[in-house]
Amino acid sequence: MALYHNPQDKRVFVPKPGGGLVLNFGHPVAWAILVSTTIIPFVIVVVVTLAVLL
Repeated sequence: MALYHNPQDKRVFVPKPGGGLVLNFGHPVAWAILVSTTIIPFVIVVVVTLAVLL
């Protein structure tokens, strides 16, 4: 279960059968978590890198 998408499931974090948790990409909060943990830090790194180089 690499990706979980079920809009009717109200849980943001869903337990995996083998243990651990996975994001429910059918829930809008999961997308906000994804953006805030990956895209925003990436943009910050790019901006700081460009500021140092220029």
